[in-house]
Amino acid sequence: MRRAQGTLLGMFALGMALSAISCEQTPATMGPESVAPVENTELPATFEAMGPYSYVGKVKNVLTGLPPSDAELLAVQKDETALRGLIDDWMKTPQFRSRMLAFFATAFQQGQLNRASLLDMVPDAPIGDRMLGNIMASFPLTVWQLTMVEGKPLTEALTTERFMMTPPLATLLAFLDNRYTTDANRGTDYITTANPNFKITLSNKSGPIAIEKTLDPQDPLFMNWYLPVAVPAACTDPLVYPRDTPRLYQFLFGSVNASTGVCTQSFAVPSQFADAEYDAWRMVQIRQPKAGEASSLFYDLTAMRNTGELVLRVPRVGFFTTPAFFANWATNASNQARVTINQTLIVALGRSFDDSNNTLPLALPAMDKAHSSDPACYPCHKTLDPMRQVFRQAYTLTYHEQKDPAQTSMPGVFAFDGISKNVSTPKELGQAMAGHPRFAVAWAQKLCYFANSAACSESDPEFQRIVMAFQSSGHDLKTLLREVLTSPLTTGTRNTQTFADQGMTLSVARRDQLCGAMSTRLGVPNLCALGRAPSLAQLIPSDGFSRGGTAPILATDPSLFYRAATEQLCRNFADYVVDSNVTGKPSRYQSKLPDAAISDMVQTVMGVVPSDPRYGSLLAILSEHYAKASKTQGITVVDALKSTFTLACMSPTSLSLGL
Repeated sequence: MRRAQGTLLGMFALGMALSAISCEQTPATMGPESVAPVENTELPATFEAMGPYSYVGKVKNVLTGLPPSDAELLAVQKDETALRGLIDDWMKTPQFRSRMLAFFATAFQQGQLNRASLLDMVPDAPIGDRMLGNIMASFPLTVWQLTMVEGKPLTEALTTERFMMTPPLATLLAFLDNRYTTDANRGTDYITTANPNFKITLSNKSGPIAIEKTLDPQDPLFMNWYLPVAVPAACTDPLVYPRDTPRLYQFLFGSVNASTGVCTQSFAVPSQFADAEYDAWRMVQIRQPKAGEASSLFYDLTAMRNTGELVLRVPRVGFFTTPAFFANWATNASNQARVTINQTLIVALGRSFDDSNNTLPLALPAMDKAHSSDPACYPCHKTLDPMRQVFRQAYTLTYHEQKDPAQTSMPGVFAFDGISKNVSTPKELGQAMAGHPRFAVAWAQKLCYFANSAACSESDPEFQRIVMAFQSSGHDLKTLLREVLTSPLTTGTRNTQTFADQGMTLSVARRDQLCGAMSTRLGVPNLCALGRAPSLAQLIPSDGFSRGGTAPILATDPSLFYRAATEQLCRNFADYVVDSNVTGKPSRYQSKLPDAAISDMVQTVMGVVPSDPRYGSLLAILSEHYAKASKTQGITVVDALKSTFTLACMSPTSLSLGL
C-alpha cells in the first residue's frame, strides 16, 4: 500500500487529541457486596481519577478485545455498579473464552513449545503442527471446562485428573505410557515385552481391512493395517515390522519410515486421524491401573475416539504433569527436577525458592549432600530437595514412569512458606498447594498482571480485600475476575496504595491481544495469519514466562521496534478490510462510502463511541487525513482510505491494553 502524505502529522494530532481529553474525574466505585472496602492509609494527592469513558473500554478490551458501546458507557455513567453486570454479560461471549484460554496458557505455563521441546519425551513420535497445538491447548481448555462450564473452584487446576483430550492427543499419551525410559535412558516397551510375537503388517495389495479386524487379538488379521497407497519400488508389499510399536505410531499419524531389510525408503500415507479429530475435544478421566490391569493401548483407535477414561501408568495430575509443562521444563541428572518443582510453585503459589524460605521440612531424606554441604546453598536445598523428590519418586528424568527403587522408596516433603507436610504423590502435592494460603494471593496477583500489565502491591488494602473475596467465594474464578476488574486497581477510579507505590501502568497491546482484538472488531478471522501478517506479528512482543521468574514477561512500552512493526501490521490489515472480500462478504470499509467507514473506524478500531467527548475531534482528524490523502497525486481513494485506517489502527486507544 502506498502511504499518503501527512500520515505522521495525522499521527501526532491524533495522539495529542487523545491525550488531551482522555482523563475524566469520577467518584469512587462501590465495593463488592460480599467484602467491604478496606480504608486506605494516607496517600499522595497527585492521583487523578479515571471516568467511565476510560475504564469501561479498558475492562471490555481486557475481557473480550471488543470496544464498548454507547449503551454500556451510559449505563455505567448512570450507575457505577452497572459495570459488574456488564462484566457478567461479557463473560458469556465467545471472545471472552478466547481471551481466557490465552491467559490460562500463559499463567499455567503451557505454551512456548516447539517440536524440539518434546524430543526427550517422544524422540520417535512425529509431532506435527496440529498435535503441537493440541498439546498446548489441552490444559487451558481443561481449566475453562472446570471453572467456567462446571463452576468448580480454581484449585481444581492443581488437583484434577480429568483433562480435555482429542483422539490424537489421547493416542499420544497412551503411546508415551507404553514406553518406560530409565534415568540412564534405557528403554522398555510394555506391549512387546508382554507380547514377544507382536508385529504389524502394512499392505496395499490385500485391499481394505475393517478396523474391527485389525484391532481384534482373536482375528487372523490382528495388527494387519490397510496401506491406502502403493509401496515404493524400494519396498516389498506387505511390509512386516516385528516388535516395532514406534513404527506403528508413526503409521497412525501418516508416515512409514525406512527400515533396513524391510523398506529402505520413507514415504507418506494418509493419517488415521481426520483433521476434524484434532478439534474433537472431550473431558477424559486419567487413572492409574489397578492390580493386574493393563493400561490403555495407543493403537486402539476405537477407544481413543470414544472413551471417557485413559488408564495410564504415569501419574497425570493438574497443570504440573502435562506434557506441555514437562516439555517447557526439561530436567537432567544434574538438576534432578529442581527446576520442575520451582516452576510448579511459581505457577501455583506465585513464589520461587530462595533463602528467605525458613520453613523446615518434616524430614530431610532427599537432601542432596553434595549441594547442601555449602552453607550458601543449604537455605534453599533444605526445602528444594525434599520437594523435588515428589517428581523424582514418580517420574524419570524424561518424565516417564519411575521404577528405580532408590527413587520410589524415598518420600517427598512439602515445606514452603509456613506449611510443612509429607507428600508421597503428585496428587498430594497438588492438594498441598491448593490448600496453601498463598494460592489466593498468587492468583489475585496473576489477574492484576492480566488486567494492568503490572503487579498490585500485596500490602495494598484493596488488594487484600480482593484476596478475601476470592477466598470467601470458594476460589471461584468468575468472582475473582469480577472483583479485580471492578476494583480501582483496574479502573483507576480512586487512589490506592498500589498507585502510590508504582503509579498507573499504561501498557501496549501485545501480539495475542492485538491480533485477537482486531480480528474480533473487524470481523475477519485470524487477521494475523493473512498476507505478510505472520512475519510482522512475530516482531510484536507476546506474553510469556521465563525460568525462575515469578512475574510474566510483559512488554509495556511502545518502543521504536513496536511502532514500526505495528505500522506495517496495520497497513497489512487494511488490505483485508478496505475494498476486500476476503471473508466472502462485502468489505467492512468501502471506498465509495468513506464517511461511514471513517465513523466506524473511530468507534470500532479506536473504541471511541459518539457520546465520548473525544469522538468529534478524532472523527475530524481522520476525515481531514482522508481528504488530504485522496487529493494527493498518485493516491487513489482506496489507498487514501487504507491510509486512514492505518492511522486509526495506530492510535493510542487501538494499540494500548488499558487506559
